[in-house]
Amino acid sequence: MVKLTVSILFLLSFVLLIKCQDYSITSLNNKTTFYPPSISYTYCLEYENYFLVQKINPNASYISLLSFNNNKNNFFCNRVDGNTTSSIFKCSIYTIGFSNYSSTFIVNEDSSKGSLEFNYECKRYDIKIEKIQEVTWDSVMGFSTIVKFDGLSDSTVIIDYSSNVSFGYIPLGKNIYRIQFDGNYFISKLSNPSIWELSFNNSGTIMTISIPFNITKFKNGNKQEEIVDLIQFPSDGVCDIYYFGGIIKYRSTSSLQRPINPFTFDVAGGRYSILYFPRPISGSIGNMTYISPLQYFGITSKYHYLYKLKDDLTFQGIPITTNYTSLLGSSSNISRKSTNVDYSSSYMYYYTLELSYSDLNITYDSDYLSFSANPTNYQVFPFGFSNGNNLNYNIDISVPTNGFSSRSVGFYLRSYYNIYGSIFEVKSSIEVWNNTAPVLKSFETIYLNNFNYLIRFSISDIYGLNYFQFDRQYLTSGESLVSGDIKNGVFEILYDIVENDPIFSIYFKNHMDVGISFSKDQPFTILNPNLRINFPSVQLQSFDHLKDIKDISYMFNDVNITDKLVDNIIYFSFNNIDSYKNLPIGFRLVDPRSLYDLTVSYAIFLRSVDGFAVWDESNSRFYIKFKIPANTSPGVLDWMLVFDKYNYIINTQLPDEYQLRVISTKFDSYGPIITNIIKYPNSSSTTVIGWLFTIEDEINGFKDGYITIKGSIDSSVYNITLTSSDMVIGSGNKWKGDYLINIPYILNDCVSQNYSIHYAVFTDTFGNRNKYYKIPTDYELNFIQFIDQSSNPFINFIKDISSVLQVSTLNVCGKIDSTPPVLISFNASKSSIDVGSLDRSITFNFHSQDLEGLKDDQLPIIYITDSNVKIHQITSSIVSSNLTDIEYTCTMEVPIGFSHPYGFLISVYGFINRGGSYSGFSGSQLKELGFNWFVETKSFSVSQPIITGSSGIDNEGGDLWLYGRGFKSINTVLLYSIIETYSSSMSVLSDSVVLIQNVKPSNNSIKIYLTNNPQTTIQSNTFTIDPKIYNFNYSTTPTPTQLPTNKPQSCIGNPVCGGPNQGYCKEDVGCICYSPFIGLDCTSKIIIIPQPKPNENKPTTVIENLNNDNNHHITSNISIIAIREVNSITGEQVKIHYINKWYYNNISSTISNYQSTILNNNISTTINATLEWFENKSNITFANQELIMNPSTIKYTVELSSYKFSNQLNNLQVIIEAQIQSNENNNNDICSGKEFGDTTLDNSNYIKLQVSSNSIYGRFLKRGIVDGKTVTITNELLDSKLNSISKENNIQSYIGIVIGQYQTSVIIDPDFSLLLENRVADSDSPNSICSTSPPTSLTKGQLAGIIIGASLFFIVLVIIIGKIIFSKSIHLKILIYKMFKKPKNSY
Repeated sequence: MVKLTVSILFLLSFVLLIKCQDYSITSLNNKTTFYPPSISYTYCLEYENYFLVQKINPNASYISLLSFNNNKNNFFCNRVDGNTTSSIFKCSIYTIGFSNYSSTFIVNEDSSKGSLEFNYECKRYDIKIEKIQEVTWDSVMGFSTIVKFDGLSDSTVIIDYSSNVSFGYIPLGKNIYRIQFDGNYFISKLSNPSIWELSFNNSGTIMTISIPFNITKFKNGNKQEEIVDLIQFPSDGVCDIYYFGGIIKYRSTSSLQRPINPFTFDVAGGRYSILYFPRPISGSIGNMTYISPLQYFGITSKYHYLYKLKDDLTFQGIPITTNYTSLLGSSSNISRKSTNVDYSSSYMYYYTLELSYSDLNITYDSDYLSFSANPTNYQVFPFGFSNGNNLNYNIDISVPTNGFSSRSVGFYLRSYYNIYGSIFEVKSSIEVWNNTAPVLKSFETIYLNNFNYLIRFSISDIYGLNYFQFDRQYLTSGESLVSGDIKNGVFEILYDIVENDPIFSIYFKNHMDVGISFSKDQPFTILNPNLRINFPSVQLQSFDHLKDIKDISYMFNDVNITDKLVDNIIYFSFNNIDSYKNLPIGFRLVDPRSLYDLTVSYAIFLRSVDGFAVWDESNSRFYIKFKIPANTSPGVLDWMLVFDKYNYIINTQLPDEYQLRVISTKFDSYGPIITNIIKYPNSSSTTVIGWLFTIEDEINGFKDGYITIKGSIDSSVYNITLTSSDMVIGSGNKWKGDYLINIPYILNDCVSQNYSIHYAVFTDTFGNRNKYYKIPTDYELNFIQFIDQSSNPFINFIKDISSVLQVSTLNVCGKIDSTPPVLISFNASKSSIDVGSLDRSITFNFHSQDLEGLKDDQLPIIYITDSNVKIHQITSSIVSSNLTDIEYTCTMEVPIGFSHPYGFLISVYGFINRGGSYSGFSGSQLKELGFNWFVETKSFSVSQPIITGSSGIDNEGGDLWLYGRGFKSINTVLLYSIIETYSSSMSVLSDSVVLIQNVKPSNNSIKIYLTNNPQTTIQSNTFTIDPKIYNFNYSTTPTPTQLPTNKPQSCIGNPVCGGPNQGYCKEDVGCICYSPFIGLDCTSKIIIIPQPKPNENKPTTVIENLNNDNNHHITSNISIIAIREVNSITGEQVKIHYINKWYYNNISSTISNYQSTILNNNISTTINATLEWFENKSNITFANQELIMNPSTIKYTVELSSYKFSNQLNNLQVIIEAQIQSNENNNNDICSGKEFGDTTLDNSNYIKLQVSSNSIYGRFLKRGIVDGKTVTITNELLDSKLNSISKENNIQSYIGIVIGQYQTSVIIDPDFSLLLENRVADSDSPNSICSTSPPTSLTKGQLAGIIIGASLFFIVLVIIIGKIIFSKSIHLKILIYKMFKKPKNSY
């Protein structure tokens, strides 16, 4: 234990008076000035005051109490932590007004033993208000402004706006607040919206600041905005509703992209509120269609107003009337019951919660069950339903417990505003009383990456930590335990500060239901009183983001997104850059299409971003990759830069030059709708019930749908999936077609019931969704007011939606079978499980019977339940069945740490017979039947490495964060892709976090596996990562290019074309050769050879000929060696990327695949080479051209992904090397030769490299596939630039396949064959080199050059003489002209 000396403690204190020597009292806050908790208050209340009390006299009594003796103020002190010699107390101090005060703290109510005279002051805020930003409107925050309150103590001060609810305040940090204005304030500004006032009460003094609103930028030019074609659904505003209310749709003629059209409704007594701004769903600027829900709150929302801006810059309201009748009502019936802990089993204690129809007196209609445990949990049918039907049911669930403490548990049946149920008092007969709270020993927050932080704490408790809770998160101890055990362990949790709300306190509770809470900046341990609770937060150094941001640009602007998603990059920088370089900066699109992807449409609470900024040191700027959705709204694309939960920049606050503009002629952000419904059966003879839907989506087209149908008596569920292929044949197309939704009706089903659609979602081809809920059925739907009800796909049927979406059965037996299905057998494969191991699976096999027949299309569900009523489930499948009996099975993976160490209960529900009855079995009922009913979870291998999650990564690779547990036992990571397995460097940052560095680029899934080297028995699960794919392939539509054709050639040879057996002459074409002959004169013959063995290191083909007439060994070699970027004007090389590393993949016996990657300008380009061997003559098609593949030919198909060109003037070359050599030496009379030219028939180039009587022949097409289109490409001989080999027995050539600028991909397709020549290469062969040539080994072309040079020298000499003799003669000019006349090209 760390002891602080008295002298150090005195340094921490402020006004301290020691009355005696038994105890010392020290303030840990060092704070003597306090302010009101709200600016409107006239008193001070300070909750967070901490005092350290220590024994000075070792014989003094235990420190149990710190109190006060001042009657003018209220002090409340609670002991936070302590031991036998010291204690920390948390005291709340309350004053009655602004003044100076003095109070005396005393220990153990005895001032003679130890006291502290505490002098302090309660002060009024001296506030000055500074406008940071004028009033703005945007689709995220509505109407808002930013102001700074100079004089506040800090940004966490609670601002009281109870007297003026027209304002909402969001703290941004350093006394800066975002002020949101509500509908009431907007209504008050209708006649003069240009100046908005912010008023508040500063402890009795009213302060006001005027903030301008530039309404003129929302003016519709010189004419008034018109709202036309306004349609209300239903048209008269009258409807019976379960969940969805009415909807309006209209067109706006505003010339603005973002006209202000707030939609308000009357809450009560003339009080209006803005809940929605109508969202655009289709059209173009000046002719845009909008939609908005007519919000339903009870039946009070009768008057709605849609506002438009008039030409005099005032707002005008359009009244809309509704008249709703709720089919849900608002009622409650809550009783109190008691239940006892069952101790009949020494292995597992539990209690039972029971409800029945007689308790609740309501018919069950897909309402959900809720348990007010910690936290509240939600379940739906069949969980808990033990027998009966929806008209008369019994609910029975069992919950495990430690059996040593009593508790209250609420158990309710809920739907919308209705709540029925009981509060159960759980009685323990062997209750152990101990109010000792968990002891927090350490607490720290560690920044990881992006908005992610690691919270790590150690805690001890004699009964073990049960769970901890903060914000909306609730975690059991087993979920986060990383070392030790729940009685003395270390716990870690990953926390995203944008996904979650700010943390202000954390609460720990043990298994005796005793808890303790800690607040921000609170001292928590007596071992080191100076340690404080520190919760995650971004430490922003600047709040002037709008002033600081600069140099915004994009990879692509003015982007056409019609029918296509486009990858893009935003670039930006800041003034005061050092304040931003190390900050996480998120990016999120907030255009109408992207906002609709959020559960909360428009009125969003920011909980996610699309990507994060990367600092580019070389260019001194940030960049962020993102995807522009297809067919979103045209004009300026809206986005946000996010600095933390509430600090952001939205693009509408920035000047025009920083905007990203998009073009869309098919704007669509609304999902498919149902335009016609026919109900079945439409005759008494049918055995099918259901509906015929006409599904329409006029712009994007229907893609798929999902529908849930439920029975009104037996709660049977039918889930139906639709795709466009399910359309009734001949009924239309993806834009409008008919689809049959049916339930196969079995004739011997005896129950008469209604079937209703409870849930439906329909999605178009670009992801727009429309959803319908009859009644919310899970936790997410509990907050109904946050769901955009305008997305109802049954918009045309709201008035009669209850009856339209309901059908009835026809064949009945006259009554409901009252005998529920029975359970014949039930077996779990394990009775205990290690909840920290890799194998946490349990298989359940069970058998049910019903003599009236079981529904074999209804599958029971297995549930496991812990002591906090936390539940996991899995649906079974059928092994075998007949009319009366069904055998089921399922295998569940138990979550890590689940219900450790007390075990969990098993239950199974959802058996439904054909007579309308269901059954299920709780853990206690399974026990009574003698079946497996619980599983022990005492074992927990906390050191076992398990990967549970990861950060994101894209196809360019980079750093990857892994999350899980047990990572301190590993030191090696293995990564698997389709092309290779490799290891990478890693850093183990904690038991639950690992950083993997330098993950290689991949467009495919990557599997990751952790282990220990050399202790290979330590190994993790295999975790799969799917990279986010960016291609940056945007391009405008290219101008069509004319594909190349070779010039007509003359027929050559002696005999012509090799003679009648080898070819023939075709006029204006050239020689047409018979296979296997080839060449311009048909004298070369393709050699039939065995298939070359694939090279597993690189795409190199070695073709050998061992059977030539002279017993010489001929070897030819074809390789892809480099990618070369060149200036298209000068031909100069800009960059060359040699390809040294390839990844081999054997596709088949004749096809091999190789992949490699080059990195250029921070963009990776993938080279994919596929080599195919043709044993026989074949016909293929490439780039819309029919080609003949001769036997013994190897074809190279080379594909390149996007390449980042250095500038727009450059081209790309794929360099292929061809080489042929012989083992003949120069003692023999041997020559080599080289030809490069045009082919006869297939509009290609060819190269022929010949040594002696053998040649390697390559065909290079003059066309390729670029960005999905067939285009012209060229082929260039690069021998002089790359210094090729030219010897009499070894000749080499480099061919550059020239590709122009492209965006997405390139595919080229050369092929190669080995030839036997009719004529041996000699000194007359093109570009020949012979062993009998002069030592210089000059080619004929080079010799010709020397001869010409010598002749020129002679001519120059003649000219000089002529100049002397005939200086004025015209003959001199003619001679000069002839001398410099350009000769024919030679190789």
